[in-house]
Amino acid sequence: MQDKSGKFKKKSTQITTKNVNKNNQNNNTHQSKKFNHNNKTIKNFTTEEIILLKLLQSALTKKRFEKSFDCDWETVLELAGAHAVTAVLYDTLKSQQGMPAHLMERACRRSQITVLSNYRLLFLDKYLTEYLEENGIQAITLKGCATASLYPVPECRKSGDIDLLIPNKEDYKIACALLKKAGFYCPNSQSALHHTEFVFKNDKEEIENGIVIELHGMLAAPFENERMNTYLNTLLSSFEKNISQNTSWGVRFYQPSDAYHGFYLALHMLQHFLREGFGLKNLCDWTVFWNRDIAAAQKRQFLKLVRQSGMERFVRILTAACVRYLGLSRARMSFLLKEPVSKEDAALFLREVLDAGEFGGAQKERMVVMQGTGLFAFIKEFHYQMHVNYPRAGRIFVCWPLLWGLTLARFLNNNRRLKRGSVIQIMEKARRRSGLVKRLGVADAGGVHSGKSKADL
Repeated sequence: MQDKSGKFKKKSTQITTKNVNKNNQNNNTHQSKKFNHNNKTIKNFTTEEIILLKLLQSALTKKRFEKSFDCDWETVLELAGAHAVTAVLYDTLKSQQGMPAHLMERACRRSQITVLSNYRLLFLDKYLTEYLEENGIQAITLKGCATASLYPVPECRKSGDIDLLIPNKEDYKIACALLKKAGFYCPNSQSALHHTEFVFKNDKEEIENGIVIELHGMLAAPFENERMNTYLNTLLSSFEKNISQNTSWGVRFYQPSDAYHGFYLALHMLQHFLREGFGLKNLCDWTVFWNRDIAAAQKRQFLKLVRQSGMERFVRILTAACVRYLGLSRARMSFLLKEPVSKEDAALFLREVLDAGEFGGAQKERMVVMQGTGLFAFIKEFHYQMHVNYPRAGRIFVCWPLLWGLTLARFLNNNRRLKRGSVIQIMEKARRRSGLVKRLGVADAGGVHSGKSKADL
């Protein structure tokens, strides 16, 4: 969908997060200080959050809970919608005797929308893969139907767009031209540096209701850490050589091999973690991805990739959270969890994920994580955003005062249009989240900054 600034946003069947925001701000209402289950202690989560986690664990691992839960089911459903996991939970919710009928009907309608949307995305992905292949270009599907195929019910994993990676630079240029030739709309104003957005629509649809296709020429938007950027650029050619065919849906498309698929899921989470955040859906992806038989050679390759990229600490924390709260097998992850992650760190990480919602949608004041929490950190972040927004002009020192002014004007204008909250609220949220990142010890992953989209500031 298109926001007021002219940028295209992903379509979403996500339910309102109004009640979720209220919940996050008033945790005293249903607060559970401790919740013991199978010798696990969950601290500082609401009763409804705990039940949501248990329901997700049941849905992802196919382990049914015999008893029904006593809770505010309206809040549970709001949380599920804010994290884009309503459809994943549908079969599990049906087994809950205390679930009100009108809420079950609501969950059913939203699940149907997710399923129908996923099939539309699947066959468009199939068309694009074949169309580009006919023209000598191999497109690699990132996330989407590739990751959904690992779920107990693949159609229930919500996707908002199609992500295709074209590792070769020349092929990428040709692919962009081919999509334009085929009638896909390419907005003049692009919202990211690492991919080009196209929009597909039928004759009866408006542009803002079309499906967004993100054609990736890079694995991620530039990080502040140049070593990380150099490593990711070098890794592109390896992605091209490490692919496999997926036919589990009854159609054929290409995806990264297990090691590279896992690495990309982690990289995608890191990028959003250092920006507005991400929700439980991404942790569900991680859980189903690793809760299966994966060759030892692929695990070794994955471990090599996360160590070389500097993401190992981040990956171990998110893995520990999935093991503790979502049913990821500790035995399967023993190759990664040789160094322990504290219960407190796993809980803090999950608290951040729960607060964020799907890509930070539960809290509008979320924008960025910084290197530090003081005034200098804010100045450094602002200067970095100037370079993101004006990469060429930013190389000219004498232009900096003008570019700082333009960057500030853009930030204030976008902040007003998108109703993100006051500048003070945004700065305070950034300060607190930066402190959390430092506390978790993942500040060096990507150099904290993860290339913001052009619309961020």
